[in-house]
Amino acid sequence: MKMKFTKKIATILLSVCLIVPCFSVMALAANGVIFFSDLETSVGDEFTITGTAVVSGDVIGDATIHMTYDPSYMRFEEGDGVNADTDGNLTFRGSGDGSSDRIEFTMKFQALQEGSTRLEQGDAMVTDSAGSSVACEEGYADVTIGAGDPSKIKDVASGTSVTIDGQEYTLSGDFSDSMIPAGFTAGEITYNDSTYKGAVQEKTGLQMAYLVDGDGKGDFWMYDSSDSSFSPAEQVVISDTYSIVIFDAGSKVSMPSKYSKGNLEINGKTFEIWDEPDRDGFYVLYAVNNDGEESLYLYDSVEHTYQRMETPKSATPPDKKSASKFDAILEKISDHLIWFVAAAAVIVILLVIFLLVSVVKLHNRNRELDDLYDEYELDDEPQRNPVKPIQPVKAEKKSQFKKRQDDDFEDDYDDFDDDFDDDDYYDDDFDDDYDDEGISDDTRSVDEFDDYFDDDDFDSFDDYNIKKEKRKKGDTFEMDFIDLD
Repeated sequence: MKMKFTKKIATILLSVCLIVPCFSVMALAANGVIFFSDLETSVGDEFTITGTAVVSGDVIGDATIHMTYDPSYMRFEEGDGVNADTDGNLTFRGSGDGSSDRIEFTMKFQALQEGSTRLEQGDAMVTDSAGSSVACEEGYADVTIGAGDPSKIKDVASGTSVTIDGQEYTLSGDFSDSMIPAGFTAGEITYNDSTYKGAVQEKTGLQMAYLVDGDGKGDFWMYDSSDSSFSPAEQVVISDTYSIVIFDAGSKVSMPSKYSKGNLEINGKTFEIWDEPDRDGFYVLYAVNNDGEESLYLYDSVEHTYQRMETPKSATPPDKKSASKFDAILEKISDHLIWFVAAAAVIVILLVIFLLVSVVKLHNRNRELDDLYDEYELDDEPQRNPVKPIQPVKAEKKSQFKKRQDDDFEDDYDDFDDDFDDDDYYDDDFDDDYDDEGISDDTRSVDEFDDYFDDDDFDSFDDYNIKKEKRKKGDTFEMDFIDLD
């Protein structure tokens, strides 16, 4: 029994040993190949090289392929998923569609001189659908350049040395259009009287240059042609269709005094920022979006999010008169907002109290007037046609009043006399009767009429008129009582 059991164990172990090499052979059975298209072209012409990565017997996963070329024979323009690391060095990064066994990509070049040259594959990493590495044969592309039109060659300089903060960079034009930040397009920039390939924002006129450091790593920098200066720039993807490029505002914006200026490192680059005074960990920075709109953004350093914010009212470009009285008032209000709000609240409360007191006083006055109307049984209904108020007049002198009375009396007398002349009632018999009574015309004079009224009567009349005017103008009532006894 023991011998049989031992034989079974040995048989199983032998089978396992035989199967393991088979699995190894199967794993290595999946291989790949990378190849490029050969072509012939002429000087000055642009041409395209197609690269292909294939995994045999499986679905391709990801691919990273490094390539080299001679920049004296051809110049790289752009590529699909291809980045220019340095002059003569390219890198492709891409992924399969999940069903195909290959990945294809293209690269556009311009022929610079006659001769034969080669684009060669360098290091490469290709995976299958399971993520396993696939060994690939190295490929290359032979390019034959014949005589052409050298005038077609773009006058673009490359390889110029640039020093920024003590570090050396190379101004290069070897980058693909796919590398250009969103909102920018390929264009030309002028540096030290020479023209270079760069990136331009058409709406704002912003320019970017492609600089390569000593380690061969290239990146885009903001370029100011007015003083030939470079500043860091960083593209931040907000969504699938929206992105911003962070850069230093410089003299574009002047912030209120409550915002303190400083520096902050974002993705290995240092930018000028302003501390948000009311929120820790939040900073204000400057950026341009892919629509060409420049604005301030609020950056959350904890969650690494960006939100567009309105420019503070007192933050104005330096070319404007920011020191105006209006801006100074706004800045003071913003700095002491709580105190201004409190003062406004106190003023509102005082106005409300004043209105309440006025309403109460008006109500009490109306009630007193109603009581007076009730007491004297006066009609307080408003007149439909209000009578014009009697204008106060100066008290006439006694002589003036007497003269006016005499004139009125004589006018009435004349009218009365005319009436008698016109009528038949006046006759000689009436005149004779008057003479019989011993009263002649000579004795009937104005003086006799004047003597009939004494001075006290006129004074009483004047006093009566004055009291009447006072009763009509004032709110109080006066009554004169006459003793009839």
